[in-house]
Amino acid sequence: MKKNVKKQLLMNKIGDEIQVALVEEGRLAELIIERPESMRSIGDIYLGRVHKVVEGLKAAFVDIGQKSDGFLHFSDVGTTSEDYRALVEDDDNDENGGDEDDDENEGDDNAEAPAPPREAARPAGQQKSEQGQQSSGDAAERRQSYTQMIAQKLKPNDSILVQVIKEPIGTKGSRLTSDITIAGRFMVLLPFGGGQIAVSRRVVSRKERGRLKKLVRSMLPEGFGAIIRTVAEDQDESLLKQDLEKLLAKWTQIEEKLQDAQPPQLIFKEDTIISSVLRDSLTTDVTEIVANSKSIYTETLNYIQWAAPDMVKNVSLYEGKLPLFEGYGIAKDVESIFSRKVWLKSGGYIIIEHTEAMVVVDVNSGRYAAKREQEENSLKTNLEAAREVVRQLRLRDIGGIIVVDFIDMMDPKNSKKVYDAMKAELRNDRAKSNILPLSDFGIMQITRERIRPSLMQRMGDQCPACGGTGVVQARFTTINQVERWLRKFALQQKVPFQQLDLHISPTVLEPMRNSDMKTEMKWFLQHLVFVRIKSDESLRSDDFRFYNRKTGADITAEFN
Repeated sequence: MKKNVKKQLLMNKIGDEIQVALVEEGRLAELIIERPESMRSIGDIYLGRVHKVVEGLKAAFVDIGQKSDGFLHFSDVGTTSEDYRALVEDDDNDENGGDEDDDENEGDDNAEAPAPPREAARPAGQQKSEQGQQSSGDAAERRQSYTQMIAQKLKPNDSILVQVIKEPIGTKGSRLTSDITIAGRFMVLLPFGGGQIAVSRRVVSRKERGRLKKLVRSMLPEGFGAIIRTVAEDQDESLLKQDLEKLLAKWTQIEEKLQDAQPPQLIFKEDTIISSVLRDSLTTDVTEIVANSKSIYTETLNYIQWAAPDMVKNVSLYEGKLPLFEGYGIAKDVESIFSRKVWLKSGGYIIIEHTEAMVVVDVNSGRYAAKREQEENSLKTNLEAAREVVRQLRLRDIGGIIVVDFIDMMDPKNSKKVYDAMKAELRNDRAKSNILPLSDFGIMQITRERIRPSLMQRMGDQCPACGGTGVVQARFTTINQVERWLRKFALQQKVPFQQLDLHISPTVLEPMRNSDMKTEMKWFLQHLVFVRIKSDESLRSDDFRFYNRKTGADITAEFN
């Protein structure tokens, strides 16, 4: 039976920045931050212009007015044309598939429409008959035909209506789809859904699923589809109708704006961060909603009076003397987002390292190791670490590939316990994830949905000293590089006794000053060059500059 967790939503406004914290049992579980210069774009709809089509990648690059072109994979190109229907008619399962579709919006800012029907997977161990081989071949031909059809339909300079499903990360542009969806409180509208109606898997009652589908089907205009969200369970028809009317009004506005639009142009902007968070996070177990801003408080109250009138009593305006996060004891949790090391209550700790390809988490027993038998100690530390790892993934909004190096355990049953514990914790995470059991080396592999840069990337800047590696070049390595430069310079000079100025970081200058022989004198005796060393705080510890003293010219690059 699922434990009922006490949850709070804290909405903190500091200047132009808005911070929304989800607190579970007194600890920070999720933090969403929005600044004017980094507004969220998930769910935004653009009229884009196709820049180029790369059939080998099965994708098109679309100009939507951002720094980098958006990436539109062929599988995300929606179509209801007859030639597409002909390609997939053998797999058409509108009615049968609808009941099994999950709510794609259970933890995201927007929902995705059900993907085009795919070939059913072959049961394990089933022998390939001639008929099966023929079917597989037909499926491959259909997929190839579909790819070619999309490539032919998408041409450079074509206008196309697209929606952002993943924000730009690093040098990669936004991930786009042309399967447009508009998310509401109780359902997600599919303007090109063709009558498809899906219900969240979390609505388990067959009777309730049938009631919801029947209600929504009776309300939907012809040609539209919908995904019914979990929070719609047991809701009155009037509320569902109000939600649908709002979504249809938004779609009407989009259609009207499209009439005079020129690509690239923003057609529809997702709801404010407050409305989006309330839409996706407001559940019956949220016991308190607090805002420190009157404008946010009013917006929150207006939304809840419509969406969940019985929860109005849980909304309040913060009037404490301490800052909101300090008053609720989560300020330190916010600061911990930048820490590599996270301590466990038992005395163990985890180390979180970000690399270009993945995030690596190392579990250590710390001072807890000597208190118990090794196997029991390893199991308890690993179980505690599993809970903390999931909490940190949610808190830091880490996505992509995550590799966790647990403490080695001898008993396979204990490895299974850690795997089960991790799966149980991930069920509370709204982001989709996949997990593999521990390997023989104690390694667990996880993939977690990534729709925007991690919180650490959005809140922090790359270190200018180490370039994000966390390691700076040793001072003596820089000194060796300086001396190598001088040898090369001296060998190429026909006239001795040249005069140079060396600018170097104070941290590198320190050991040079402490040497037995004065460095300038040593270099003169070795190379017959007069060098005057100057401290320059603007330089990193792995950098230096040589200047010609007479002309003032920087000659460093000439002899590197």
